[in-house]
Amino acid sequence: MAAVEPHNPYTVTAQGRAPVRPTSNRHRQVVTLGAACALPSLASVAIGSAVQHFDAEDSGRVHAILHLVVTLPVVIPALFSSVRALRPSAPRWCWLLAPALMALDLAATHALALLLPFRPGLLSVLVFALPSFALAGAVVLRSRTALLAAVGTLLGVFVLAFPLRAMQREVGVQDLLRGAGIPSRSLLHPVLSADVLVTRISWDGHRAVFVLSDQADLANTGGISDGFDKVAVETVSFGYSDPCGRPMLSADGENLTTSPLTPCLPEPGGLWSDGANRYVLQRDGLTITLTAAGGELNTLSGSGEVRQAILATHPATEPELRSLEGWFPSSWLGCLLL
Repeated sequence: MAAVEPHNPYTVTAQGRAPVRPTSNRHRQVVTLGAACALPSLASVAIGSAVQHFDAEDSGRVHAILHLVVTLPVVIPALFSSVRALRPSAPRWCWLLAPALMALDLAATHALALLLPFRPGLLSVLVFALPSFALAGAVVLRSRTALLAAVGTLLGVFVLAFPLRAMQREVGVQDLLRGAGIPSRSLLHPVLSADVLVTRISWDGHRAVFVLSDQADLANTGGISDGFDKVAVETVSFGYSDPCGRPMLSADGENLTTSPLTPCLPEPGGLWSDGANRYVLQRDGLTITLTAAGGELNTLSGSGEVRQAILATHPATEPELRSLEGWFPSSWLGCLLL
């Protein structure tokens, strides 16, 4: 007779085993929480970057108004989405963890914006969204590995900000050239003066054209318009063509007109002048012309200031080119890498 196995009260038969409830999808929680925290941060840094780029007269007031109009409508649904994503992991503390995590991510993205200015391109969106997903992983998974991964991701993003900034500056220059149709960076010799601002760049098939506007007039009117904002025009072309034989572009406020340079008198240093407010400079394999409007529109008052401005032209540096670049990318390369 087979021995009877003694009864074990702690034995659970296969038939009596309670069904195991499926665990919640932690990865989905991380993605949902990271996206919810990233949206307000991205909106905030995008508004700050746009206001700084366009340099509005009351930038502080404009910044505050845009934050109220844009960021707050994003924060409210993002907060509820964050609470919903945290509820399976921390049901008691979700209403406290969600705003704290959003505030921490907002501080991290604005600190990153000090090193890597935000641009409305795919690369900027991905880089500035990484801190939110790293913090979301640490909060949802709550493991040593997740915490170390979050710390490593944050440190890596801040370290990579420096080479990414250098790369994006070069991409911004190339995007500027493509948008304006200018074939070579060597033609970027804009006149940079305290009185005028380059408001339009184009290529007419033979030369780069820079339209200059009055800084004070732009501040009074609140921005660039098609009215009386063309106070000077500069052209840059390759080679040393006859400075007196090619018609020059002139600015008369509303329009650009073409007029001959007469008389053409040579001056020392490769400079020619009509004796008034139009100059031609031949330097570094380039022919540069600068014509300022006369009368009340003569921001570069007198031939002395025009002469000084054209003699001070030089290849634009990257910080100087940032003021010429548009905020929105104008090419597929810019959309991907800015």
